[in-house]
Amino acid sequence: MSRNYDLIIIGAGPAGSAAAAAASEEGVSVLMLEEHAEIGSPLACAEGLSRSTIKGYLDIKSEWISQKLSGSIIRDPGGKEFTIEYPNVGWVLNRKVFDPAIAEFAESKGAVIKKSAKAVGIQDNEVIVSRNGKTRTYKFKYLIGADGVASNVGRWMGIDTRMSLSEIEICAEYLLSKINTNPEYAYLIFGSSYAPGGYAWIFPKSTTSANVGLGISPLKTKKKPKQLLDHWVRQEFPDARIEERIFSGVPAKVLKRFSGRSFCLVGDAARLADPLSGAGIANGIKSGFIAGRNAAAIIRGRKDNLESEIRAEILNEIEWHHRVRKVYLKLTDNDFQTIFRIAEKIFRGKPVKDINTRQLVRQILLASPHLLGLGFRLLL
Repeated sequence: MSRNYDLIIIGAGPAGSAAAAAASEEGVSVLMLEEHAEIGSPLACAEGLSRSTIKGYLDIKSEWISQKLSGSIIRDPGGKEFTIEYPNVGWVLNRKVFDPAIAEFAESKGAVIKKSAKAVGIQDNEVIVSRNGKTRTYKFKYLIGADGVASNVGRWMGIDTRMSLSEIEICAEYLLSKINTNPEYAYLIFGSSYAPGGYAWIFPKSTTSANVGLGISPLKTKKKPKQLLDHWVRQEFPDARIEERIFSGVPAKVLKRFSGRSFCLVGDAARLADPLSGAGIANGIKSGFIAGRNAAAIIRGRKDNLESEIRAEILNEIEWHHRVRKVYLKLTDNDFQTIFRIAEKIFRGKPVKDINTRQLVRQILLASPHLLGLGFRLLL
């Protein structure tokens, strides 16, 4: 088998597989390396995906879905709840089915996939790979790093992907069974007793199971996310059974640079997760398709639009949400309750087709003098 490829992609998550599919469709030779034995496992994700964020990039098939969603139930620090009715807002996926399916799609387009193949270094235009106790090298013309939040590719290629305590959310999640929950609504829960500097969630996978987790800012508490999650689960789901445990980090950083002459980063490796919500699947897929398409152009000696497309489709919103997050980290439980009251009035009795975060933030800030003082610069 050849050891020379036009494009090598490190990481076979949704971002890597999307890049492999897009590039293969353009006729370039693609090798995708996955360090784990199975694509989609181990999982580090709440599995939520909104329809609007992926529109135009990928049609979601029914067999990839655990649960369709019709909106969100929002809970404030005092335990009060209100519902945002958002018909067909999105899905809770089954990533153990979804991820392999996207990889198989890339393979059907011509990409070569090697599992249990760990990239251990890059030298000149070669990737050094450890697989089955042997070390091999593979040459590339272009390289895409899709190796997640712990990305080595960025570091190897000279990009500073390190994250300070203010630039990461630390997460803990359990897949719980033997619970009762409304399967059509995702729960989003706010307050310092749940998730200081972040939020908690319940993403239903059926009427009796859900991904239940939280993300916190290490700047806001010395407690570990597992401590907070265990306390919450004992209180709210005393009879639940833990089927799986997931501990991970979500980047909340904007890179100054995510590409070079012969490489780029995508997805979490490029720090393209939403710094406010932590959502990463859609931006991973979008950045993958964009990178794969443009990598093929670069390999063929044509002009590329990688940077401008990533900016227009992803970065502009991420930079805005990064600014909002700075204000978010200053909020107290009293502030959250104020926001809750304002938001409840905005959404009460009004099914929505889209949520414009810029408009929503503006409405909330202008409704409260105190919040306006905190977030005044966001309006300028």
